[in-house]
This record gives sequence, structure tokens and C-alpha cells, in this order.
Amino acid sequence: MKRLEQQLSTTSIHETQSSNSVRNHSDPPSGDDLLISIFSRLPLKSIARFRCVSKFLASILSRHDFTELFLTKSLTRPRLLFTVKATNGKLLFYSSPQPHNPDNNSCLVPTPYHTSSFPEYLPSDICSTVCGLVLLQGWKRKVRVICNPATGEFLTLPKVKVKSNPTEIAQTKTYLGYDPIGKQFKVLCVTFSRDERPKTHQVLTLESGKRVWRTVEHKFYFEDNFKMSGDVCIDGVLYFGAAVGRSSMIVCFDVGSEKFSFINTNEDMRIQYPCLAGSLTLFNYKGKLGIRQDSDNMFCENELVLWVLEDAGNHKWSKHSYVLSPLGSDLVQYNRFIGMTSTGEVVFSELSQLHEPSDLFYLSFYNLQSGTFKRVYFQGLEEFKQQFTTPHTFLDYVENIKFM
Repeated sequence: MKRLEQQLSTTSIHETQSSNSVRNHSDPPSGDDLLISIFSRLPLKSIARFRCVSKFLASILSRHDFTELFLTKSLTRPRLLFTVKATNGKLLFYSSPQPHNPDNNSCLVPTPYHTSSFPEYLPSDICSTVCGLVLLQGWKRKVRVICNPATGEFLTLPKVKVKSNPTEIAQTKTYLGYDPIGKQFKVLCVTFSRDERPKTHQVLTLESGKRVWRTVEHKFYFEDNFKMSGDVCIDGVLYFGAAVGRSSMIVCFDVGSEKFSFINTNEDMRIQYPCLAGSLTLFNYKGKLGIRQDSDNMFCENELVLWVLEDAGNHKWSKHSYVLSPLGSDLVQYNRFIGMTSTGEVVFSELSQLHEPSDLFYLSFYNLQSGTFKRVYFQGLEEFKQQFTTPHTFLDYVENIKFM
């Protein structure tokens, strides 16, 4: 605590000197504004501690302008988020600074989030994260949960009522999106079926006082596409894969206007083995929609193929191919593609623990310019020792202290 007080004191002196230098040109900041500026520079654990000091600080640190400023600063210091299922079934969350151009074979120790308030069971079959919130859903138990690891909050979403065809069971998938203009999180529940009539999908706004599902019309029908995996929200637009007949496409949902559109995939995104699930993976390519295409060769992955959306209106894609060394080929083939960091490094995770169970696992960072792989180890996840699968990894995670 003394170290935190010293850090706060040092920051306060710096802020005071900085504000004194500009008082001739502008009005001096108010006491609250100065506190907000100071606290926005502190780490999450410090914020949590100061919230417990007094009601005054708790009110300051819960203000909308402070939570927005803290989120803005968090966007400049992205982190890695890991989810691990403990032997008792409880889902645990860890976080670590996201390496940039890391040293090979370096080691980091992730810190746990205190999520004791979370229920014993959280679905974890499908996970996605947007702007600090995590959407969890399961295959068997149709439970959908939004949680915030940074604040320890969780919200079980109301059940979705689906009107299905008596001769066919409709399938649903849920996606999380964020509108940066309206500052709103929204959950989209999509109904898939082979019935060619337009479908009615549903949206729920998290910030609204009464959280209810609202219907949104879709002008064209589509089916689930097992050949495509992943969903991504970029600048207020949610992207996910779908199919119309035998053709693959990208569905676009504008979170703010709640309007649908679609983007055709490039005809060269062919899949020689259509039985392979997840052959096309959506990801964020430095602020643009990207697709990672699996190799046509099932036994050798000697090339990394990435597609980037350049013009959504004209369905224009650019193709980027990177020839891999024999070592890189093995790494890509036997590791899971995670995505790309905001600085442009492609990240892979080991598929499973083929060695003696331990609390150590690694991520591989591929530099597209130099063509080199660097391995970073992560240690300290005690629950990982008993598991034979790797933690679920999220890139560019930002800590959001806004209460739901």
C-alpha cells in the first residue's frame, strides 16, 4: 500500500507541475478532474484498492468519464487473457502483458483475476471477448453469460425464445459486439436453419435498464458455416461466417444501427477438403477484417495464407502469402492459430500438453517481416497442471472497469 501511495504522490506532483505550466493558457483543472487524470494511470489492482478507501473515492472511480478514460488508456496497453477450466469445473481467468517483439524462450507469469463471485458453473464451449467483456456459452446447456474478469461481475442473459419450423429444429448462435460511438455493448442471437424464408434474429442491449431481447429483421437467409470459425468486432461492426447454399460469405452486423449486410469471400478461398471444419478463420488484421486460410495439403503446411478485406462495398480482398521454413511449417501445422496482435505479429498456441503435465505452456509469435518465430512461455497457472489441453487465449484484451 505504501508503494501505491508513493506512486500516487509522484504522479500527483507531476500532474501539478504539468498543469501549472499551462495555466496561463487555460483554466486550471478541478480537483475531481485532477484525481481522474491521476487514477487513470494506475493499474487495475490499485483502482480496486482505492475504491475501498472511502465513499468519495468510490464515487470518483465509478464515474462514467473516469471509466471511459481508463478504457481509452487500456486500449494502448493490450494484454493477453487466458481461461482455464479447473478440475472442479470452475472457469478461471488469468492475464498477462502482451509481448511485443519478445525475446525467444522468455517467460512470463500471468496474474489471476479474483472471480470468486462467479458461479461454480460457467459455460466455456464458445468464448469471445470484446472491449473487456467476455461472452460465454455452452453446447449442451443453453446458458449464455456475460462476465467482466476485471471487476468480477457476471450477468446471465435471459433465455431466447425461438420460433422454429415444426419439421426442423432451429439452431442459434450468440455474438457480442460493441458500438464505440454510442458506447453500448449488444448481444446478437442469430437463428440458423435451412428454411429459405428471411429469419428474425434478436438483439439485447446490456446498458439498458430492462434487458430484453428485441427482434431485428434480416432480408436474406443464411445457414451456419462449419468451414469458417471465429467472429470479430471491429469499429462497431460484427463479422461472422455463414453460408448460402454452397457459397461461403461473411455476415456484417452494424452494432449501432442494427443493420445487416454481407461480404462475398474471394473465389480463391477454396477448400480442397470441405469436410475439414474451421478451414477459414476470421481475425482482426490491424483494424481490418482478416481470414486465415488453411493449407490444401493436409500433411504439410509450408505456407501461411492470410486474406485482408480492403473494400467491403466492392467485396475486394488482398492475399498475403508467407513461405515457411521446415521448422515453421511444423509449428504452424501442429499448433492452433490464435490471431494477430495489434502490432502485426501472428500468434499460435500449442494444441495440447504432449509432455508431462505442468503449469508451463507457450505461445509462438511469428514476425511477418523477418519471417522468424519466437516462443514465449507462461508459468504459474496451477490449475493447468492437471489439464491436458491448453488454456483458451485471447489477444489484445483490454481491462474495462465499467460496472454492468
